[in-house]
Amino acid sequence: MFDLILTQNSTFIIGQVAWVLGKLMNGIVFVLDKIASLYGGTANLGVAIIIFTVIIYLLMLPLTIKQQKFSKMSAIMNPEIQAIQAKYKGTKDPELMQQMQQETNAVYAKYGVSPTGSCVQLLIQMPILFALYRVIYAIPAYVPMVKNEFMTLVNSMMGINNAGVVGDANKFMGIAKFIQDNHIENGKTISNFSSFAAYKRQFKPEFLNIETISIDNITSNLINGEKALANVDTTRNTFIDVLNRASSKDWSYFATQFPDLSSLIDSTNQALEKFNLFLGINIGYSPLDTIKSSWEVAHVNGSLEFSFTWVLPILVAVMIPLLAALTQWISVKLAPTAQNDDSKKGQEENPMMSSMKMMNTFMPIMSAVFCFSLPAGMGIYWIVGAVVRTIQQVAINKYIDKMDIDKVIEKNTQKYEEKLKKKGVLAQGINDKAKSSTKYVNPYARNKNTSNEPQKPENPFKAARKKVDEAAAQKSKASSGGSIASKARMVKDYNEKNNNK
Repeated sequence: MFDLILTQNSTFIIGQVAWVLGKLMNGIVFVLDKIASLYGGTANLGVAIIIFTVIIYLLMLPLTIKQQKFSKMSAIMNPEIQAIQAKYKGTKDPELMQQMQQETNAVYAKYGVSPTGSCVQLLIQMPILFALYRVIYAIPAYVPMVKNEFMTLVNSMMGINNAGVVGDANKFMGIAKFIQDNHIENGKTISNFSSFAAYKRQFKPEFLNIETISIDNITSNLINGEKALANVDTTRNTFIDVLNRASSKDWSYFATQFPDLSSLIDSTNQALEKFNLFLGINIGYSPLDTIKSSWEVAHVNGSLEFSFTWVLPILVAVMIPLLAALTQWISVKLAPTAQNDDSKKGQEENPMMSSMKMMNTFMPIMSAVFCFSLPAGMGIYWIVGAVVRTIQQVAINKYIDKMDIDKVIEKNTQKYEEKLKKKGVLAQGINDKAKSSTKYVNPYARNKNTSNEPQKPENPFKAARKKVDEAAAQKSKASSGGSIASKARMVKDYNEKNNNK
């Protein structure tokens, strides 16, 4: 499996979803390009990412509504769930545990949510979000229009001839080793090609061991091999993927090391910049790379002079990670939580909620850190996604707040009772059901129970035997003692006995 990184993703489920989303992205770029061509321009990938992200989140709106409804209802019903958990805290009795589960399910049914509902929605959303990330992170793999801009340069780098196979093995070796080797001068890294560890692994497919590259390997696998064309296509995709992750410094150093390719490298860079230029920066580069390169431009003459040619890119590059963190923070704050108790006691009693709060605090910070090092296009996706989620949360929260909870509970209770009846359970209501069955007698209804521990419901067979014993004792007591009735009965029994003789 050579295309885990270098072409379209082939991971189970995520790969299939990414293929579908890739078709959508390709369609958006195609339409944008047709519109831009009317004005002599080309499609802008920044605009395409924004449209693409909005469409995907709108398509996921039904799942988002269900998830938000679950979170909102959880915030309302959580005290009841906690009360049940406290009621049976520490019990290991199977019957009591089953009773606790029954009462918990009744509460979930009353509010119309499922204990696993949120998990199911997340399981559906996760492959979509991973695939969405994959498509944006590797646009050339899914948008042929962008990939084609690399083809002329890559074919020249690999020495591919008109037949589609490698014709110049020495040229291929020189380029491959250049990408694989470390480029350090005076203790400083000049090129980051070799730092892409993941791409290096993919750059060494099983059919061609680049680390021990030789003329024999190239000849047998890329020139005369039975699968030469397939191997060349896979290797070409690897080159494209590595170049797609190169920084501005990598491209410049590449051009200086291969003067015969410098004009082709510059033209390829210019063509890609037409797609990637957004708000004054190249979104194919990371904000950190943009800041460094712009700062070098500012000091190119040895003096620092104010100019929008370097100030604007730096400002935009800084704003992308900051906006990613800010929008993420707002989105988290607006999201309904299952517990609104911010007290120290509440956090001690529910360590999971404390962990969630800590994670929600660090998530925006991590968003900023990631967006500094990832291509700026990923930061744009992060910002747009958070903004869309925030708008959805505000709208959904207002909708749920206007709901009549009492009517919702009444409606859900009726549904739950009907469901129990269909299963053959006699139900007269959620609370009546728990009281009508001996097995589910409330252990706290007994006056003699003064402890805080729940008591096990009394065995019905032992209770029946106890009543029989009590009746026998009463009969025995009535037939003994010094009362006139008892003495008369003794005389009657004596006379009947003598007459029989």
